[in-house]
Parts: sequence; structure tokens; C-alpha cells
Amino acid sequence: MLWEMIKKQVLIFIRNPQQLFLLILLPILLIVILSVSLSSFMDGDTLKIEAKIALIHDGDEKEQIDQFTEKIESMQMPDENKQAIISSAKQLPLITLLRETFQAIDSMEIVELPRDEKQAAIKNDEYTVVIDIPENFLLDSYEALFFDEGNRRTIKMYENKGKQFGVTAVKSILEHFEQQLTMTVFLTKENIDVHTIRETFDEKLGKIGTVGESKKIGSKEYYTIGMAVMNTLFIASAVGSLAYMEKQSHVFNRIILSNMSRWSYFIGIFISGTIFSLLQLLVIFSFSWLVYDVTWNIQSLLIVTLCLAFSVGGVSVLLAAISYRVNSEAAINFFSTTIVALFALLGGSFFPIGDYSNFFQVIGDFTPNGAAMTTYLSVLRGDSIVDSSFRLIYLLCFTAMMIIIAVISFPKRGQI
Repeated sequence: MLWEMIKKQVLIFIRNPQQLFLLILLPILLIVILSVSLSSFMDGDTLKIEAKIALIHDGDEKEQIDQFTEKIESMQMPDENKQAIISSAKQLPLITLLRETFQAIDSMEIVELPRDEKQAAIKNDEYTVVIDIPENFLLDSYEALFFDEGNRRTIKMYENKGKQFGVTAVKSILEHFEQQLTMTVFLTKENIDVHTIRETFDEKLGKIGTVGESKKIGSKEYYTIGMAVMNTLFIASAVGSLAYMEKQSHVFNRIILSNMSRWSYFIGIFISGTIFSLLQLLVIFSFSWLVYDVTWNIQSLLIVTLCLAFSVGGVSVLLAAISYRVNSEAAINFFSTTIVALFALLGGSFFPIGDYSNFFQVIGDFTPNGAAMTTYLSVLRGDSIVDSSFRLIYLLCFTAMMIIIAVISFPKRGQI
């Protein structure tokens, strides 16, 4: 009896060409349009951020290193420790390292200026930032880093408010420079050979980068996934709407009179929603494979797709239960017009919103489409499905939660 019910719903879908167009052909059409129109946004080169930096310092770096060396040699400590600290200090000419860090970036220009030109540089709109290295910065930094003595001098940065992209890039470089400096000093204090560590790390990193390099996600791949996970949510509203129509036309009552329990009907809705979602997703991904040559790890694709299809089946049951409870299709309409659009935005169907905010990335992963999309993208880049197992578990938990809420919401016999 359950199979007959599912078969009936499949036939209703097949005999409705308008619904088939909306659920199958429309997503494919959207993939084609978006992947072409936004290809420059998704496939283009990384944005080149230019910045002109004014570096203000007193230019006495060698003198400060010599002063620090004299101080170390006059201290009471083993000669081996003295030589280690002096050697590390000479390998850390901080101003030179900072200068070379910016000079290594083609899109950034660094201009060294004397201190008496500082105010003019700050007022000059030509500069993205003005970096002011205080007097005796190197000597004070050595004492603070190696001996935790004195006050570590802070580099001041004056921003050009009209060039925020460049300012953000420079800030990021300075933060990275600070992290590298702190790590180097820590290794030195622990008597670890900094050069050996760096060489080993670079060697390992090079091997990892060569063997496990991530696959680039282009517009065709991105919008295939984005439109698939968004449009599969409409399956839930379609199945829920079909269930409500059966109530309105008294088909549900005839099904109950035929000795089929309402819980079997309930399960039938879940299975129908799951099957329709699974078929829709497989059709869309097959199109992307045939037309755009989007290749997948088949096993990983099926696992993610099945988990997403389960969650769509759960939402289908919930929408049907609510529509039966309130005797209205309003909840289904609200879901298909408002909730789906909100989920699509947060889940990144239109653009990778998570790249701009970690907060939105976390929120997006709490939506079924967002969790699935992040997992699909991870798999497509070549990552193991195990790395995204927590998202798959979340999709299964989401499914269970939808079913539990639906069971509570579904009206009891005599209330329908």
C-alpha cells in the first residue's frame, strides 16, 4: 500500500509538465545563466591590491644590533647561550626584514622617509599607510623578546581612510610578520635551530602542496552546486503542497479508510520527498558532468546527496504536518517564497558569503542547503568526505528533528 502511494505521487509529478520544468529544467537554466554571467567574478584572477607605504625610521639598525651585542657579552651566562642569542639577534634585523617583506610583493611600493617628513606623508593621499618605527625600536624589541625585560615598542600605523583595501592588506602582512617573529624567538629560547626547522617545514609544505593541491572551483562548478541545493528545497514545498491537496480533495480520508494508517501515509511523504530530491539532484549533477565536465568522486557525491535528500524529506513531512494542523497552505507558501530565499542567501547559493564573514559561514552551515553546499565544494576540491563528516551528521540530525517536530504537529485522529 505504501508503494502504491509513492507510485501515485510520482505519476502526479510526471503528468505535471509545469512542475517538472520548475524543479528540473529551471535549475539547469539558472546554472547556465549564472555560470556564464558571473564567470568573471568566480573564475577571474585574484584581486590585485596596490599599496604605497611610507616607512619612517631613524636608520640606526646596525648601531642598535651592536649595542645589544655588547650588552649580551657583558652578561653572566654561558658563552654558548651568548653566542646563540647574538646569532639570533643578527638574523633578526627587524626593520630590514619588514622592508623586504613588503618589497617581495609586486603590487606594493615602500618608500623610506626621515622622521621630519612624517606629518607630510600622513597628509599625502598618495600613501596607503604610513608606518612609524619608533626610536630604539630594535634594541627595545630585542630586550623584550629575548629577556622579557622593558617595554616592547609598538609600530604605529597611520591609515589612509580612502584606501581601505590596501590598508587591510598591509595590516594582514604586519600581523603575519609579528607571528613569524614571535615563533622565531620562541624557537631560539628553546635552543631549537631556526634554520633547520624552516627548511624542514618548507620541504614538507612543498610536498604537501604538490601532492594535495586543491582543485580550483570555477563558476560552472559553484553554481551547479548552488542552484542544486537551493532548488531541491522546492521539492519539500511541492510534496507538502501535494499532501495538502489530498486532504482538501478527501483523498487522505479514502486512504485512511483503505486500512492504511496515517503514520504509513506520513512515512510515504518522507520517502517521496527523499526520492524526488535524490532524483532531481542526480539529474542536475549528471547535466553538469555531461555539459561542463564537472567530475566527482561518485561515492562521496552519493553520500552527500543522500544526506541532503533525507533532510528534504524531513522538511516535506514537516510542511505537510503543519498544513494539516492549521488547515492552510500558508506555511508551505511562506517556506517556498521566503525561507528558501533566505536559506539560499545564507547558504551561499548566489555567492560565497562565507568568504566575507565567518559569522555568516557558521550560520549558513546551520541550513541544510548550506551544510550540503560546503560539503559538496570540499569534496569537489579533492578533500576527503571524512573531513566533512560532522556536516553530514548534522544533516541527519536535522532530518530527525524535522520528523520529530512533524510528529508532534500532525493532528490526531478526529482532528483532521
